[in-house]
Amino acid sequence: MLNFRKLKQDFSQSILKQGRALFDDDAVLSAKVAYLKADAVRLSGSVRGKHDNAYECEIEIDRAESEMIDSNCDCPYTYDCQHIAGLLFHLEKHLDKMIVDYSQEVNLEECQQLDEDEREQVRETIREAECKEVARTGVLYHRELLEEYVGASVTLGKSPFFIPEEELTVDEAELAVIFSNHSQRVFDYHNSPEIQLALRLPYRSKPLNILNIQEFLEAIRYKEPLYLSGRRYFLTLESFGDDSRRVLKMILDNARIPEGKDDSNPRIAQIEPEAFGTILAYAYDLATLLAKGRPFHPEENDDDTLTMPCFYNGGLEQPLCYSNKPAELSFELEVLQSPSPKILITPTVLTADGSGIVPEDVCLFQCAKPGMIYENRYYRFIPLVKRKHLRHLLSLRDVTVPEPLFGTFVENALPQLMRFGRVINRDAIDEFVTLPFVGDLEATCDISYLNGELEASILFQYDKARVPAARVKLEFDHISPFVTEEGILARNLTEEQRIIDDLFQDFVYDADQGVFSAKTEKKIVEFMTEVIPRNQHRVQFHCPENLLEQFIYDNTTFTLNLRESKRVDCYEAKLKVKGHLHGVSVDQLWECITSKRAFIELQDKTKRQTSGRKKRGAGPIHRILVLDLEALAPVVQVFDELGLTKLEDHTEERPLWSLVSVEKEQFEGLPIRFSMSKKLEAVKQQMLGKKSFKSSAVPKVVKAKLRNYQKEGVHWLERLRTMHLNGILADDMGLGKTLQAIIAITQDAATNGDSTSLVVCPTSLVYNWQEEFLKFNPLLSTLVVDGTPAQRKKLLKNLSDYDVVITSYSLLQKDIEIYQKHRLSYAILDEAQHIKNRGTRNARSVKLLDASHRLILTGTPIENSLDELWSLFDFLMPGLLSSYERFCEKFIRNPQGGVEQAMERLRNKVSPFILRRMKRDVLKELPPVSEILYHCHLSPVQKDLYTSYAESAREELSRLVKKEGFDKVQIHVLATLTRLKQICCHPGIFAKEEVAPGDSAKYDMLMELLQTLIEGNHKTVIFSQYTRMLGIMRRGLEAQGVKFAYLDGSSKNRLDIVKQFNGDASIPVFLVSLKAGGAGLNLTGADTVIHYDMWWNPAVENQATDRVHRIGQTRSVSSYKLVTKGTIEEKILELQNRKKGLVKQIVSCDDEAMSKLTWEEVLELLQT
Repeated sequence: MLNFRKLKQDFSQSILKQGRALFDDDAVLSAKVAYLKADAVRLSGSVRGKHDNAYECEIEIDRAESEMIDSNCDCPYTYDCQHIAGLLFHLEKHLDKMIVDYSQEVNLEECQQLDEDEREQVRETIREAECKEVARTGVLYHRELLEEYVGASVTLGKSPFFIPEEELTVDEAELAVIFSNHSQRVFDYHNSPEIQLALRLPYRSKPLNILNIQEFLEAIRYKEPLYLSGRRYFLTLESFGDDSRRVLKMILDNARIPEGKDDSNPRIAQIEPEAFGTILAYAYDLATLLAKGRPFHPEENDDDTLTMPCFYNGGLEQPLCYSNKPAELSFELEVLQSPSPKILITPTVLTADGSGIVPEDVCLFQCAKPGMIYENRYYRFIPLVKRKHLRHLLSLRDVTVPEPLFGTFVENALPQLMRFGRVINRDAIDEFVTLPFVGDLEATCDISYLNGELEASILFQYDKARVPAARVKLEFDHISPFVTEEGILARNLTEEQRIIDDLFQDFVYDADQGVFSAKTEKKIVEFMTEVIPRNQHRVQFHCPENLLEQFIYDNTTFTLNLRESKRVDCYEAKLKVKGHLHGVSVDQLWECITSKRAFIELQDKTKRQTSGRKKRGAGPIHRILVLDLEALAPVVQVFDELGLTKLEDHTEERPLWSLVSVEKEQFEGLPIRFSMSKKLEAVKQQMLGKKSFKSSAVPKVVKAKLRNYQKEGVHWLERLRTMHLNGILADDMGLGKTLQAIIAITQDAATNGDSTSLVVCPTSLVYNWQEEFLKFNPLLSTLVVDGTPAQRKKLLKNLSDYDVVITSYSLLQKDIEIYQKHRLSYAILDEAQHIKNRGTRNARSVKLLDASHRLILTGTPIENSLDELWSLFDFLMPGLLSSYERFCEKFIRNPQGGVEQAMERLRNKVSPFILRRMKRDVLKELPPVSEILYHCHLSPVQKDLYTSYAESAREELSRLVKKEGFDKVQIHVLATLTRLKQICCHPGIFAKEEVAPGDSAKYDMLMELLQTLIEGNHKTVIFSQYTRMLGIMRRGLEAQGVKFAYLDGSSKNRLDIVKQFNGDASIPVFLVSLKAGGAGLNLTGADTVIHYDMWWNPAVENQATDRVHRIGQTRSVSSYKLVTKGTIEEKILELQNRKKGLVKQIVSCDDEAMSKLTWEEVLELLQT
């Protein structure tokens, strides 16, 4: 019946994946056929959200084309969301049954909307669905029977009620880990600790030895039965007590079975030393916490023989003990005098009783919490001793400190050594006088370059001594100066190593020659352009000429001349480049600046590089141009803003709008010789509005009396059109943006009689636009493109016959291939916030239109963040704000000169193309609007629900943020905050359960307020973003006998509903969905607005209020906000007050805009 594969193409892969997950999770709570026609079917359903809330969805589908005509969901997302996708997956499986159910509920004979032919087609559809459903039911019966059979078989085989006595499920089993060290002292991967396992079960007096450890571990891991001593057991991790379970889990993760040995014992498994040390450390922590023995060793333990849980040494008869006092390290010093003075260091391990043990006689475990085993006792080291110290402990025995290093040892090394343990015989070295090195360490680096390989050696300067790196084979002359008559001078070996690490990272070191070498071109260039400059304050570098000549320092100069072009919409840019940057692209330089890469390779001018070029390092490196990034950045920015992509001698035409930010002052101090012709300067001044422009009169065919600000707006649009520029008319809501746009189209049509203009707007405003054209200029022929794909295709065949074509964003996406073929005069986007997200299909589609003039109409040019502005201008004048990545780099991520300077630059760049006036400034005669806050406390039911949900949500979100990061859980945050707002509105929209009267304090406050307003003969518009909340209000008004109008996303004949409310004095209340009616409607028949629930962006609320407070309103308007105290709603108000200024900085208005929430702000919102 329907091609669901084709229907799914309207969704992104990400949304489809989420929708499939909702369907698989049975999140589609209900679905039904709303109506069925020969050419279309409308379906509705309820889909569960992330936090068990339900979203109401509707889909209307063209049956012939299998295309969605319309879709709607009351979730926070505007278009084709995951809930719609989930409903679509549900329809794919259950549509036939839904049609059968529909046929049983609806009497086709009484359906007035269908003629007899259509009625017969619907009957045929129902008969086809009945046949498919009968067949499907039979298949389902057999499938269910098989599932029941399999399920019963599993139950009969595994349920504890049917298991034979010999198969036992175990609870509270205890694990024994038998550690066999075989006198092994040093462990590595090939020589790891070996373990065996045993079990003790509650109903057995003797332990069970695990005869095959691999089978045991696999049975635990895969939850399979296991035979022990002839009996069948079923063991899982949950079968063990807490202590044993955690130890067993660590063994499961780390044990390996020896392979390839003929004499391997199946009872034995190996564990890597670090992992085994970690397991022992855990058992030690557990033992010290519990301070008691385990069941395998029933004797009471005294303080000196405390036993570790689960661990045994060699057999079950010998539990592994532990000491509750940590082990320490000690270092004994011995001075040898013959033939020359030397210091020997002997490291030992000190146990609790002070006994010294040589490291070779203990089992050391190098892990996060280092420990050791000695004579069947486990010791933990003091916290300061880490695994790296144990790793180097034995190497200290091989160290002999000669006299020239006494100063280094005493002054630098010994104080550090004393932090990690006791130093014995410290007095033995007091006879030697040592001198600390005072001052900054300096070094000399000698560099050679031959056959594409760089070699470097380094010498450190200590007074009269010059000594190479510590690892180099030394000459006696290098070290003898350290022994002086005054004492033995200390050498700062740690600082030497820091310098070496910084200079020669990833270099190859030759100990015999004492040189560090780099063979790759990348490493050599990095060394010369980055490493040397940052170390010149402490290292003196000696570079050979043959290397230096490979590196050239940039001194490029430019000549840039701008002059008028033969085309009225362009100018000529003539560029000359003198220097090594000739031929380099601006993109390449921009990448260097953003990545802080201070060099580029220079290509051979006689031939281009190819993929067959010699491998780097095989021969001499390419010539390298070293860049001064700080000086280069403003130069690159100038060329980027002008749109010049290649730095070479050439002349090219550039659009006029790229002149907007060009000022002579910005070239001062730059290596650019700049000039602009006087005629082009005059054009620029006219473009910026600094020079008068002779405008036309408003055409007499326009049936409207314009206010002064509207005349100015029409003149501004004419100036843009004449100069082939595009812009944003961003007047406050209610100031007549539509009228000004109609006049612009009228003027253009008078000049270009055969032209066609296109208006793209939200679905709800399509026919409203047609009404406005009929009202203000009925001579312009208009075509509304709406309906099924077949109907739209038929309409669009005659597109060129009309002056104005009007369509919606959603339908433009589907018909864009047709529109692309036509050259339009005007392309006008109304409520252009629909393209603020650059990656949406809306944004991508409108940017494919071919139009001479482009105009955006919006009262909210920026709602949340600056990148929305980029998307708008990418439609108007692609390139004005550079690429998206470069725009973000300039103005969001890394604004040059700070945020304030960046915002000023951006404002100067876009302000000539944005016209924004506020009602308070231009409509002095418009009655005032009074903003009133009504507060109430939550009801007891709401309070309990709010507190419990907020606390659990805060805990869950904190866990998700810690695991995945705040950026990746935005959807969870939005859903959580939405649920809290729903609780504030009414418990009935948070949960499905019935609620009692009085459970919503805000709802009761609303009904009381309405009663007062109705008695005072006020007409009131109530906005809510939740259709379920509007449904509750609807039922409440019906119960009280109050007449009302109603409008949401599923309403048809919207204009008729609005006209009825405005003109009928007997209708005092209008219930409106914020998303469906918050824009484009004229509700001047009302004088009161109630915002029942809080919207994140106050601009949306203001836009809704302006449906009432607009031209034509003669009465004072009252705007009420209903706020629950001590909840997220109060905190949203506070947050909005702090989030001021973003729009004001860019477009010179006073609108507020709420930026994206931070994690700290979310936590603040979740506080109870």
